[in-house]
Amino acid sequence: MAILKKIADVIEKVSEKAGRLFCYVALLMMVVTTAEALARYVFNHPLPWTWILNRQLFGLFILFAGVFTMQRRDHIRIEIVYDYLPPRIKAVARGIALVSAFSFLGVLAWQSSWMGLNSFKMKELWQGASRFPLYPLKMLIPVVTFWFLLQAIISLSRDEA
Repeated sequence: MAILKKIADVIEKVSEKAGRLFCYVALLMMVVTTAEALARYVFNHPLPWTWILNRQLFGLFILFAGVFTMQRRDHIRIEIVYDYLPPRIKAVARGIALVSAFSFLGVLAWQSSWMGLNSFKMKELWQGASRFPLYPLKMLIPVVTFWFLLQAIISLSRDEA
C-alpha cells in the first residue's frame, strides 16, 4: 500500500508541475494572436500559420488544464447539494463520478491511440498553406488522457467523504 501511495504522490506532483508549466501556453497563444493582428492590420501581410499554431497550442492547453484541474479537485460539482449529503451518499456520488470519468477517458484514450498511431505512420501534416506536422499532438492525446485517467482515480479516491 505504501508503494501505491508513493506512485500516487508522484502522479499528483507531475500533474501539478505540468499544469503550472502549461498555463504559459495561454500566454504564448496571446503572443501568436497579437503577432497575427499586427501582421494583418499594421503591415497588411497576414500570417497563415498562426491559426494552425494557435489551434494546436489550445489543444495542448486543454489537455493539461483538465489534468491540473482534476489534481486540484476544482472540477465542477454542485456544492449546494453535495456538501449537505451524508457521507455514504457522497461516496456513491464519487463512485458514479469515477465510473463516468473512467468510461469517457477510457474511450478517449482507446480511440485517440489508434488515431495517433495512424497519424504517425503517415506523418500527417496540416492541410493548407502551412504544412505543420499534426501527428505529434495526435500522439500526445492518448498519453495525457491516460495520465488524466490516473489522476481522476487518485483524486476521486482521496476525496473526503
